[in-house]
Amino acid sequence: MKKSNIADINIKETDKARYTPGDLVTINISIRNNSHEKIADGLLKLQAVHLHQVIDTINYALALEAHESKTMSIEWQAPMQNYQGYLLCIELTDNRGMVVAQDTIGVDVSSDWLKFPRYGYLCDYGKEEETTKKIAQMNRYHINVIEYYDWHALHHEPLPPQAKKESLGDWEDWAGRKIYGETLRDYLNDAHDRNMINMAYNMIYAGTDSFVKDKDNNGTQASSWQVYLAPENDKGEGAFIFHMGFSPSGNGSLYIMNPLNSDWQHHIFREQNHIFDVLDFDGWHGDTVGDWGKVTDALGGPLGVDEQGRPIDEIKDTYRQFLNAAKEVLGRHYLSFNPVGAQGIEQVNTSHVDALYTEFWPWDNDREGIPYDTYQSLVTEIERTMEESRGFSLDGKGKSLAVKAYINYYKSTGTMNEPGVLLCDAAVYAAGGSRLELGNGNHMLHLEYYPDDRIPMGEVLQQAVKRMADFTVAYENLLRDGQITTKNKVEIEKYPFSRNGQSNTIWVYTRADKKHEILHLINLLGTDNIWRDENGDKPVPICAKDICIKYYTDKEIMQVFMASFSVNQGMSIKLPFEKGQDMEGGYIIFQIPELSYWDMVYMHE
Repeated sequence: MKKSNIADINIKETDKARYTPGDLVTINISIRNNSHEKIADGLLKLQAVHLHQVIDTINYALALEAHESKTMSIEWQAPMQNYQGYLLCIELTDNRGMVVAQDTIGVDVSSDWLKFPRYGYLCDYGKEEETTKKIAQMNRYHINVIEYYDWHALHHEPLPPQAKKESLGDWEDWAGRKIYGETLRDYLNDAHDRNMINMAYNMIYAGTDSFVKDKDNNGTQASSWQVYLAPENDKGEGAFIFHMGFSPSGNGSLYIMNPLNSDWQHHIFREQNHIFDVLDFDGWHGDTVGDWGKVTDALGGPLGVDEQGRPIDEIKDTYRQFLNAAKEVLGRHYLSFNPVGAQGIEQVNTSHVDALYTEFWPWDNDREGIPYDTYQSLVTEIERTMEESRGFSLDGKGKSLAVKAYINYYKSTGTMNEPGVLLCDAAVYAAGGSRLELGNGNHMLHLEYYPDDRIPMGEVLQQAVKRMADFTVAYENLLRDGQITTKNKVEIEKYPFSRNGQSNTIWVYTRADKKHEILHLINLLGTDNIWRDENGDKPVPICAKDICIKYYTDKEIMQVFMASFSVNQGMSIKLPFEKGQDMEGGYIIFQIPELSYWDMVYMHE
């Protein structure tokens, strides 16, 4: 819709990040009449749209004086169908029946967050934190599960002994940051009010200095649970220790424990369940420090044996057994897990962990030895994860991988770079994954230590990411609801294109489900295919216009639609098309008006 100057509508938010079927959805909006003329007989129309179909319409009479502004709430009752995404469109017509303002927002109607997880994070727990405001900001991005990063005292003892349910008090984390228990509790309550899930971050296998050494520097019982680098390991020798940084309490190092050691499991599972007794967390967000090669237990032997009885000499091969044991002990509480660098991800995909998540680094390789440095490398792992996890998922369609990838890693001034962020987001979402990049209110990660994150989003990127969030919620049933990648042939006139996301091409990526054939177009014209835009200098892709596409299919296509987060406020546009046949088979030809970052075309019989 062409923007009018007569009036403005701004949908501020919906009241929750996720709704159960049949719930009442409250939409908070602001409206302004910019003209000198009173709108006496205005009409406010709410339309609920699923893909391209309007499934509900509600009209409200509205009058606005000249230059008057109003804030108001309107309500819509969600349908009873489960696991559906919608785009709510609200438009204002004036006295002559002309549409003078319009805005949209996404709504997820799902009884369980596990179907369409949308991860965010928190990391500041000071006394004066505006918890309600921060949670509201995260709700606008439809975040439905939160990783509480470094909320705890020590990794092996997350809650200090003095913290009780009735009197939490405060404590310091390893870096000396003050954590206020009541701030933490306020976050948890505010998030639950928005229907968000709260996950307590902690390593699955780490104790700090005071866990393995007593006050006289002698080894404790826990030191016998440690992991040691194997003699042939080229990363060093001795105990497997990860140094976090300076700690005023002397607890700046992580001593890695054997995940299959039964004494360690008993200890850490007890500590995690103690968290749930004191604080209203919903689950454990487990973390690791990546792959460090061959290791041994404290006696120089294997870490354990796998399901076939073979000795295990790498930590990444312990994940499935550890996670299944943890899930059994945690009971009703959720478990998510980060196999850093996607090392050992195949173990996680075939475990009973509730949600899949990984932190990618460009120097790690996949199972075929291919580096995780391009957009295609991320897409391949998301696809593989979905396939491997089908038998362990909520509905047999596979789990959607939450991707953490630090885009502008070395940027130290200014704001996050829009093309670096949006192109990575587009690739991940098109493949059926999701992102962890937003949180702590209105911030975006660019470093692995969250409290050091100080590069904000600019206003343009904020608006684009909100539109992206609305789009991925509204079209979740085309993005990550059982779709598979196909090999349909695609040809584009006048522009270079590729099937695997090569630099300086339009990336054509084909998917399908039982009802639709889907074509994603991701614009890499004039830019590269490397996801890590380290210094924030990736150029904006060259906008492509009037793109003529020839799409081969053996289906009898009856309708073709295009949708994009950057076009028409996310609403689908019906495309005319022609059918044909040649030696390659049947095809349809249609034209895309414009491609800035990412357009999605969906077709059905």
